[in-house]
Amino acid sequence: MVALAALALAGIVATGCSKSASSQGGAATPPPVTDAGSTGLKEKPGAVVAAADPKHGEAIFGQNCSSCHGAGGAGGGIGPSLKGEKSRKNMDAAVAWIKNPQPPMPKLYPAPLNESDVKDVASYVESL
Repeated sequence: MVALAALALAGIVATGCSKSASSQGGAATPPPVTDAGSTGLKEKPGAVVAAADPKHGEAIFGQNCSSCHGAGGAGGGIGPSLKGEKSRKNMDAAVAWIKNPQPPMPKLYPAPLNESDVKDVASYVESL
């Protein structure tokens, strides 16, 4: 009988210990902080972020940008040459410009280009 009572007491203690701190009046662990455009998942420190693909960016550039900026970004009449753009804009600035260009450059983000496409194009332009 004593063994049964001790076993029951151990079960009650174990159940009580599994409750969260917030249900006992303590502070709960806050959720991860994310920005408005986030998927809701917080990146782990040291996580590998997919690198931009300049080869894919070159293909997109050929379809959407070369008519104004010329083949290989060498200039094409309406749009300026993008050769050496890396000396004028870093990657973040190039992405921002592609997302929100000044006229007469057309706005191609968020459609037909998505976030990954924009980064790929920016990576290609930065390589010129």
